Amino acid sequence: MLENLKTYLRIDTSQDDLLLTTFIEVAKAQIYGAIEAKDVSDPRFDHAVFLLVAHYYENRSATTESTLNEIPFGVLALIQQLRGLP
Repeated sequence: MLENLKTYLRIDTSQDDLLLTTFIEVAKAQIYGAIEAKDVSDPRFDHAVFLLVAHYYENRSATTESTLNEIPFGVLALIQQLRGLP
């Protein structure tokens, strides 16, 4: 998933790999918690992870609390679609 994410974010170095890996794990945990599932094999899940990680990565130095609470466009819709999947 890391290499696909780096392509999505247009990152061609390994300098931020540890940070991106951490963001991936956090995004997965957040989405799993929201959809109340432990494992999902669906491309919508991966896309939601990419959107969240992109948000985390691009807003690492948030200056206001409201920025931290925003959910990137599309993530909520994807989470709602993923709820109830086996």
